[in-house]
Amino acid sequence: MSPETAYKLTELLERLKKLKWLPIRHWFDLRQVMKLSARVRDPTDGERYRFTCSSLHSYQRARDLLGKEPGTIAWLRKNLRPSDVFLDIGANIGTFSLFAAKHIGEQGHVYACEPHLPTAVQLLQNVTLNGLEKRISVLSVAASGYDGFHPFRYKRWREGASGSQLMIAGGPGLEKPIGTELKLGMRVDTMIAQGAIRSPNLIKIDTDGVEIPITSGMKTLLTGDNRPRSVLVEVQQGELQTQKAFMGSCGYTLIDTHFAGKWIRLKERGRSLDELAFNALFEPGG
Repeated sequence: MSPETAYKLTELLERLKKLKWLPIRHWFDLRQVMKLSARVRDPTDGERYRFTCSSLHSYQRARDLLGKEPGTIAWLRKNLRPSDVFLDIGANIGTFSLFAAKHIGEQGHVYACEPHLPTAVQLLQNVTLNGLEKRISVLSVAASGYDGFHPFRYKRWREGASGSQLMIAGGPGLEKPIGTELKLGMRVDTMIAQGAIRSPNLIKIDTDGVEIPITSGMKTLLTGDNRPRSVLVEVQQGELQTQKAFMGSCGYTLIDTHFAGKWIRLKERGRSLDELAFNALFEPGG
């Protein structure tokens, strides 16, 4: 089913919701029709990826596995080693987690952290669909700078959607949520100390604004003997200097920046890094 067809069916479903006379069995039929599947083949190495998609958001993410953030794919392709542990914070439907799992060996492992419940279910389905249950562990907790339960505000219910937030100090907050859940937030240092995850060699953080609290919650890891070789973290507008200073205090240097979407155009127009959002690559040294 094409994205255009899926969009039209979505619009039809929204209109039908207003028709109270529609027999209940037809609602279930429509939900089944709306389920999409996506298959992606990597031309570089021939690896194949399969996704189940219950929303246009998740379908578009799946189809754009290799194109949405080419810098992230290139980073993983270059840096992953067979025995590596990869921590994917803000895993969404699992595009980067699946890619990483196919590029490590039996001794390696991927931890996919995704607190948005509908998306986490889709993530679990995609892990199973690709036969990667032994290489990927899904955590539906929220990585945080604090341990404990906090309100998690949903911006959208749809699988693959972004923008929902754990309400903690230092985060962006979210006004007018469509729903709120009490969600367990946990520091990465706590996850490691409690044995929930192994110390990661590579970390990717993409959480729509909670990146600084999350990195502060892994200071013991970043300054320890088994610290990650590389950390790719999304930097929001105006947060570069704060994130750079913290990572610098842990012995990490900014070595590269990756831009996507509208931020590429703004960078080409001469905007400074402090005015942009991008993925920042930090590695020990310097």
